[in-house]
Amino acid sequence: MLQVSEAMLLSSLALGLLLNQPILLVLNKGDNTVWITDMGSAKVRAKLPTGPNPNEVAISPDGTIGAISDMGTGREPGKSITLVDLKKDVVFRTIKIDSQALPHGIHWLNNRKLVFTSHATDSVVELDVEKGEITRTIPTEQKGTHLVVFSPDQTMAYTVNAVSETVSVIDFVAGKVLKQITCGTRAEGISISADGKWVACGNVAANTVSIIDTKSQAVSHTIDGVGGPIRTLFSGDGKHLAVSSVGSGKLEVYETSSWKKTKSVDLKQKPVASPQYGDQWPVPMNLFRMKNGNLLVVLVTSHVVAEVDTKRWEVIRTFETGPLPDGMAVAGGI
Repeated sequence: MLQVSEAMLLSSLALGLLLNQPILLVLNKGDNTVWITDMGSAKVRAKLPTGPNPNEVAISPDGTIGAISDMGTGREPGKSITLVDLKKDVVFRTIKIDSQALPHGIHWLNNRKLVFTSHATDSVVELDVEKGEITRTIPTEQKGTHLVVFSPDQTMAYTVNAVSETVSVIDFVAGKVLKQITCGTRAEGISISADGKWVACGNVAANTVSIIDTKSQAVSHTIDGVGGPIRTLFSGDGKHLAVSSVGSGKLEVYETSSWKKTKSVDLKQKPVASPQYGDQWPVPMNLFRMKNGNLLVVLVTSHVVAEVDTKRWEVIRTFETGPLPDGMAVAGGI
């Protein structure tokens, strides 16, 4: 009986580990799909259709739904949010957002409500997923509203506005803009530290990163000489800031204590040959921080996602994607 019980226990533990394996969602703008990959085996378990030109994806707090912003293009604006059931690997709903077209940045407030940015109206839009209805819009009063991040308590929102070259500081509870912070040309890649102390804005055409002190709501430091900083992301412990550099094709790493560069991570570890595209210079784009502290980097032209060990700051494995990958997120994991 003891041996049977032990076997059952081991089997139960194995099943638990299997069910807790993280899954990677990657959006492919080249064929309007989302790929769902089991990160334990690195096998793609589903390839699902999205709306036109999917840009960003976010996972609900309970880990059951992936929400995708179907941005479309200027000529053919996307007007939907695609919802994916992560238990069944199916698209189960497409919510129409005709009045708030060209959705981009996306963030879950709770398991029922999410927010997204609209390029068409330059607003932060609140969406009730259960009802499929827009419940609130907050205009940023700027142009090119692109991505949005929230303070840890979700009372404050920060949007990056590429055309106006600013970051909007929004009291999300009151639903009003408090301040516009000037950053740099083509301000785009925004992130916030886990403690909410810092906001980093990558200014792609200026080759700079603006560091915003959220207490003073002002730029406290500017990192110069970053080649095309298209995305930024803080490490989980807040000690480092990682920047996707289009110019160098590397992940540039800075210490937050001094804002000095300490590491350049070579992302050309494993270029993937594509019959359609061939081996190309790996352009790093989106970043995602995993529960274990490692970072994921989308390499657009190499069509892979690279996992970077943040202790050694080196690529430890890669995952295949579809054509022109961009937005990504991870659900589950221990």
